Amino acid sequence: MNINDYRKAMDHISPSNELKERIMHKKTTHRRYAPVHRVLASILTAVLMLTYVTTVALAASPELRRAVLSFFRIEEREQVPGQPDINPSDINQPDVDQPYDNQPDIIQTEIGSLVKAQYIKMDQRYGLSGGLLNNLTWSDDGRTLLEAEFWEIKDNNLVPVQVDMRTSQIDITFQDINYQGNLYWFIRNGELHLFQGSPYGVDTRPEDEWSVEAIPGRTDVLLLKLAQGQQMDYTEYPMLFYLDTGETEDFLAGTGAGQLEYAYDYSWSESMRRALILCSAGMGGLQEWLCDLDARTLIRLDELTGMGEEVSAGFADNDTLILTTHTTSEEDETWQTITCYAYDIPTGQKTKTLDKAHYYRWWDEPYGVQLFGSRCVLIGEDGQVRLVDLKTGMQTVVEGFTWQTGDEFMPSPSGNKLLYYSSDSKAEGLGISQLGVVDLEKGTFIAFDREGYGNLYEEGIGWSNDSTVSINARSSDGETRYLILYTF
Repeated sequence: MNINDYRKAMDHISPSNELKERIMHKKTTHRRYAPVHRVLASILTAVLMLTYVTTVALAASPELRRAVLSFFRIEEREQVPGQPDINPSDINQPDVDQPYDNQPDIIQTEIGSLVKAQYIKMDQRYGLSGGLLNNLTWSDDGRTLLEAEFWEIKDNNLVPVQVDMRTSQIDITFQDINYQGNLYWFIRNGELHLFQGSPYGVDTRPEDEWSVEAIPGRTDVLLLKLAQGQQMDYTEYPMLFYLDTGETEDFLAGTGAGQLEYAYDYSWSESMRRALILCSAGMGGLQEWLCDLDARTLIRLDELTGMGEEVSAGFADNDTLILTTHTTSEEDETWQTITCYAYDIPTGQKTKTLDKAHYYRWWDEPYGVQLFGSRCVLIGEDGQVRLVDLKTGMQTVVEGFTWQTGDEFMPSPSGNKLLYYSSDSKAEGLGISQLGVVDLEKGTFIAFDREGYGNLYEEGIGWSNDSTVSINARSSDGETRYLILYTF
C-alpha cells in the first residue's frame, strides 16, 4: 500500500469536509507529526497539523513588499540504510565500536556538511523527549510509571542519562467529576517534559480523562485539560496546574468560558491573556469565541467581526487575529477559495491580505494556498512558490524551486520553519524521496535527495523540536524499527 492508497481509503472514513477544513485551520502547540495514513497531504497529525492561513496580499496593501529566498539543493544524496542491518560503509562512515548489549545500533553522518543525520536501529519503539531516547515501563493498568530509562547519543553510542524525574498527583473535582492520576515530569535545558499513562480499558470512563500540555517558556506551570463526554458530546476545559505546589487555578473564571457548551479546542495568544475557543454546535456546526482574560469578556467571533458565522480565526500575535472566510463547492462542499484579513483586536480594524485565492487540494489542481498559522504558502499554477506573511502582506519568492505533485510542507512547533518533503507515490509507506527545511527567519531553504528509501517502510515524519526532524520506519517484516533524526 502506498501513500495514495492511504489517502483514498481514509477519505471514505473521514469527518465532513467542513469539519476537516475548520479543524485543519486551528493552531496548536502540540508536536506536529504526519503518519502515513493522514487524511489529506496537508494535514499533519498524530497529532493533526491544526493550522490555517492565506495567500497573496492585494489592493489593501498598495505598497506590497517583496523578498527573495533562494532554494539550495545539496549535491550529495543521502544513502538511507537498508534492512536487515545498518552497514556503515553504505553511508561512507568508518566502522565503530558497537553500543551496549540490547541497545540500539547508531550510525551518524553528515549530508553535504549541512545536515547531521543519525540512524538508530532498534528492536522496539523508543520514545524521544528533550533530545533523549527513552524506554518507559508502565503498570498493567497503564496508570503508573514503573521504570524510565534515558540515553543520549555520543560517538555513535548510547550513553545512559539520569534525569530528575518528578511525580505530581492530579486530584481535582470539577463540575462534580473527580479527576485523579499521576503525572511524571522532568526539566532539561530549560524545557519541561511531561509523561502520563494511557489507562484506557473497559473499566475506564470517558469522564476520567485528563491530559496536560506544556506552556512555552514555562517550567513551573502547565495546562491541565479536563475532558467529559464522547464524540459529539465531548467537551474540554483548561486549568493551570502548578508543579511546585500541586495547586490548580481556574484562570478562565469570570469570563463565561466555563458556561460554554461542547467547547473542545483552545488556541492561545503568546501571552495567554486571550484565547480562541471552538465549540461544537450540532451536526457539523461550529461556533468560535474570543475570550479576553484581562477584560473578562467573551464574545462570539462572528459578532466581534461582523463577518458572519463562516469566519474562523487564529492568532498572529497577542493583539492580531488572522480572519479567514471561504467559498465552497456546490458538488462536494470542499473549500474553493479563501479570503483573509489581519484584524487588530484593540481597534477592530481589519485589513484584507487575501481575496478569493484558490485553495490547495492535493486530489485536484496542485496549486493554490496552503495555510500555516500567520504565514501561508502560495503555489502558482506553474509551480512557483511564494511565502506570504498574512499580517504584513509581505511576499517572499522562492527562487530555484518548483512545486511538484507529492510535495508537502509542515510547520515546526514554533512556526518559524517549514519541513519540506516529497513522497514517491509508487513506494510502500511514505517513500520520502526528498527532504529539506525552510528557515523563515534566516531566509534559507536547503534540501537533498534520498536514495534507498524503499529499503524501509517509512511510517511517519514530523518535528522532534524546532531544529530536528524525525522519520519512523520499520523493516518489511516488522521485526526491526528505525528512528532517523536530521538536524538542520
